[in-house]
Amino acid sequence: MKVIENWALKDEEKIELQKIQLKEVKHNAEEADRKYEEVARKLVIIEGDLECTKEQAELS
Repeated sequence: MKVIENWALKDEEKIELQKIQLKEVKHNAEEADRKYEEVARKLVIIEGDLECTKEQAELS
């Protein structure tokens, strides 16, 4: 009976560790998504600026 209790305790510890790891991974994924969205917005702005610069250069 003691062996089964030890297995159960180890399993519970593994589950708790996996819950912590999952929380960290989710946080990292959310942070990566946020950074991606920020870079994507900046890219759109820069591409717009580039088009304006090209048009001005063509008019000069």
